[in-house]
Amino acid sequence: MIKVLSIIQAIFSISAQGINNVFGSPVKPPGPVFNNPVEGLGRIIVTIIQIFILFAAITALIYLLWGAVTWVTSEGEEEKLEKARKKMTNAALGMILLIAVIGIFTVVTGDILGVIRRDNDGNWRFELPTVNSCVVDGQTCIQSSSICCNPAPIQCLSNAPGSSIYICTTPTP
Repeated sequence: MIKVLSIIQAIFSISAQGINNVFGSPVKPPGPVFNNPVEGLGRIIVTIIQIFILFAAITALIYLLWGAVTWVTSEGEEEKLEKARKKMTNAALGMILLIAVIGIFTVVTGDILGVIRRDNDGNWRFELPTVNSCVVDGQTCIQSSSICCNPAPIQCLSNAPGSSIYICTTPTP
């Protein structure tokens, strides 16, 4: 019986090597390699948010410039001046609204929910909530709810006095 199992095992190991020789082994795709799918999804979501913000800002700027060109080419006609004034007002309101949305979004997702945080380089990191996960030493954390991975002396502490950024680190005496 043991001899039969060893023969079957040898056949499977030879066939597995043969498959790689015939079809080749898997190749990782170009670009950043995401060993952690949650991290990869987080990067994709942050990139989509950043592209949306950039698109909205460029659209508001173009609309403002369109209103300015309309103003300059109006030749003093009241109707054209009023249209240009409305375009520039709407563009300015759009920019103010965009800044307010970014501020509210940052407060809600970062400070309240703790889903989007800034890393040590100042870049946004989208972290999907997971069950029983811990924060690696040196990474940003939320003081009220994060659990640091390393043993007891590691705690979620402020990066600097008065700073709102917290990092899992060893407390200094």
